[in-house]
Formats: sequence, C-alpha cells, structure tokens
Amino acid sequence: MAKHTKESFISKITSWKVILGIQVVASLLLIILVFKLNALPLLYTMVLIGIVVLLALISFLLMKPSKTTGKGKIRNIIGKVISLLLSVFLMIGSLYIAQGNSVIDAISGANTKTTRISLVVMKDSNYKEVSDLKNQTIEANLDDEDNAKYMSKAIEALNKEESTIKVENASSYAQMADDLYNENTEAIYINEANYGMLEEEHDTFLNDTRVLWSYDIVEQTEDISKNVNVTKEAFTIFISGIDTTGPVSTVSRSDVNMLVTVNPTTKQILMTSIPRDYYVTLANRGEKDKLTHAGLGGVENSVATIENFMDIDINYYARVNFTSLIEMVDALGGITVYSPVSFTTMHGGYQIHEGNNEMDGDKALGFVRERYGLSGGDNDRVKNQQRVLTGMLEKAMSPAILTNYSSVLSSIEGSFETNMSSGEITSLIKMQLNDMPSWDIYQVQLSGSGQMMTGGSYMPNNRLYYMVPDESSINECSSLIQQMVNGEKINVEQSK
Repeated sequence: MAKHTKESFISKITSWKVILGIQVVASLLLIILVFKLNALPLLYTMVLIGIVVLLALISFLLMKPSKTTGKGKIRNIIGKVISLLLSVFLMIGSLYIAQGNSVIDAISGANTKTTRISLVVMKDSNYKEVSDLKNQTIEANLDDEDNAKYMSKAIEALNKEESTIKVENASSYAQMADDLYNENTEAIYINEANYGMLEEEHDTFLNDTRVLWSYDIVEQTEDISKNVNVTKEAFTIFISGIDTTGPVSTVSRSDVNMLVTVNPTTKQILMTSIPRDYYVTLANRGEKDKLTHAGLGGVENSVATIENFMDIDINYYARVNFTSLIEMVDALGGITVYSPVSFTTMHGGYQIHEGNNEMDGDKALGFVRERYGLSGGDNDRVKNQQRVLTGMLEKAMSPAILTNYSSVLSSIEGSFETNMSSGEITSLIKMQLNDMPSWDIYQVQLSGSGQMMTGGSYMPNNRLYYMVPDESSINECSSLIQQMVNGEKINVEQSK
C-alpha cells in the first residue's frame, strides 16, 4: 500500500501539468521582472514575450496527453525534459534581471553621505585591536569647526569600544602627523576626508600607516538634481573620482573632477576635465582653495563650486571609487586606450606605447594615476583619465557588454553611485538598445598656470601647489557646454 502511494505521488509531481505549470510560472516571473526593469525597448519586450509563449506552447504540444506507449511515450518524456531545462534557463534569466534591478536601485537616487572617522596607527606598530590602546592618550584635531559635530559622536563611539582611551587635542593636522611619526602619540583619530592634509607633510602617509578601527556617520542629503528628459534633452553630469577604503558615499577629496555633457539628440558626448588643484572659490567657505578640497564639504559642495565659477548648471552627479577601477575594467573584458606618447607607469611599471593600448584593470589604474612620468604633469593625467573613461564608455555601449552583464553589474555595485533616478538610467539604456547609435565623444580641459602659494582656505599656513585658472579656457569650455545644452551640435575642431 505504501509503495503504491509513493508511486502515485511521484506520478503526480512528474505529470505534464505540473511540469508545464513550473515552466509557466518561470515564464511569468521573467516577464514581470523585465517589465519592472523597464530597460528593454517595447519591440524587444514583445519579441521576448512571444518567444516565452511559443516555448510554453511547444512544451505543451510535446507533453500533451497521447498514447503512453511507443513514440507517444518517448515524445512525452522528451517534452518533460525540455520543459524542465527551459524552466531552469528561465529562472537563471530571472536571476540576471533581478540582479540588474537590484544594482540600478542601489546605485541610483543617491541621498546619503558617509563621514568615516578612523583610528590610525603606524603600520609597524604592535597594535592589532582597539583594546590594545587601553589607558593610552591619542590625538585628534578638535579645533576644526567643520569636523566638530562628527568628532564628538566618533569619540563617544570609540569610548564605547574602549573607555580608557583619552583623546587629546592637536592644534593642526600637520602636528598630528608629525606626532604620530615621531612617536609622540600612539594613534590619531581623524576624518578620512582630511588625509590629504597629512599627505601634504608626509606623502607616503597611506603606505606608512594602517587603520585600526573606523566609525561611520551616515547622513541624509538634499536632492540637488536638476531633472530633464534624458532621452530628449542635453544634460551634464559631474563625475567625482575618489580614492578611499570606505563606501562610495564617503566624504572625501575629489581627486578626479570631470563634467560629462550628453546630447541624446545629436549623439554627442563632451568630457570636460578640471584639474584637482584648480584655485577657485569654494561654495561652502566663500574663500579660494584647491577644487579637490571642495569635496570635503560633500559632493554637493563640489557641484555648487563648479557651477559658480563656470556659470553653468549641473543636472546630476556620479561618484566613482577609483580603487574599484580595476574590477570595473576587468569586468568589461578590458578596454582599448589611446596614448599620444610612450612612457612607463609608476604603478605596476607598465609600458605604455604611443597609439592604442589594450589594458586590463591594473594597467588602466597605472595609466590614470601617472603624472610624474608625463611632461604635462597633472594636465596630462586628467587627459589620460578622459581617455580611460572614453574606452570604458565605448566598451559599455558595444554589444560585447551583453556577455559580461553579470560581472559588470557586480563591479559597479558599491563603487559607483549617482543621484539620477533609476527611471532615468533605464530610459538611457532603453534608448541605447533601441537605436544602437554610435556616439561622438569629445574631450576638452580647463587649463591654468601652476604656482606655489600660501593662503588656501583649508590649509592657510601651508605653501602648496595650486593651478591658477586661465579664464579664457573656462569661457571656452563653458561655451561648448552651453551650446550642447541649447541643442546645438558642437564643432569637432572646437572640441579637439
């Protein structure tokens, strides 16, 4: 009796109705996720639905009731196997699409910023845990008004980890660094955004030290996007490149500052690079300093600063953690980058030759970081950043991206965020898939003259390198951007 019941149960779960039902459910799930992603053009969506329905019909015809002996029985078995395999493939497709939905939701609508306060010790010290600093006195800059509210929270959190640690005020970031190197303090407690202040005095600071413990403070930010119909109107995105161990929302100096203006009608993209040392008035302070220091007030401060001195509107921003550049380029399957000169990179010792170079992620990182081996220094570095971004865009907009879809998504999540909405991102994807247009990508750069000066807003007593802007280059680049915003097709010779 038990054997008969077991056979009856197996017969039911392997019946054509159950197997076809599984396929139908898998098909519906795929279709629902495709509509939710909303990145496929309507024609593609209809074709996909047609294929899914056709496959279900074929499975039904193969499995439909017929003779249970001979050819009918064999056809029934083949139909069940095919239906189950199709269900597996449909489920895998659903997982890929669900991943796309998840990543787009994660990277879009950026509305937070993270302030990371880190407990830093010398790399060769014996300290391994916070508790190892029991009864020790460490240093922090408590006079910095911009950091006051963060430091009080961070010190409270540190004392919960180890209540016996005492925090002593250091009058300047330079003193903190010197005291750590000279062993006058065992550790320093610092907002990672201010690492640059220490690197001005000790340029190998990151290599000489290590983080023992960190505390993150996450805040909501105001939506500063200026929304347009991104498939019909020109728009400008500020690309902020940071280099930090924290999340991409971490407040940090902006080492890469680039404007990308897109005209979806003329199919033109203009990249405008701004040197990190550009000497401009910071929006949050009303005083002049390096543009890179505008990032210490958050990406919204960098946007406001650039809008002010270039007299333009920036619609959106995107933050990219360049420590993840390796993963992003590798996920694309490598990129092709043009170099006008031959040189050897300091990072990795890669040989770059004049002409097109095939690059994996690490080679690309060496290429964009190099400046000392280039005659134009930082000017040439920002041009190389444009060249790498161009290579990434060209690869990302090619059909080859489809074969690396999953790995590309994995590399983007956590290393990229934008205040564009998910709907705006999927609209652009849909437009590209629908038309598969070729884009003209142009590159320009703001220029200036390098000078050693004192008086910068964040480090007024330090003699630092600044680039004094060439006003004519600002006017020329702003004019090109404005032409695109007005719907005009920019002149190729101008953008060269």
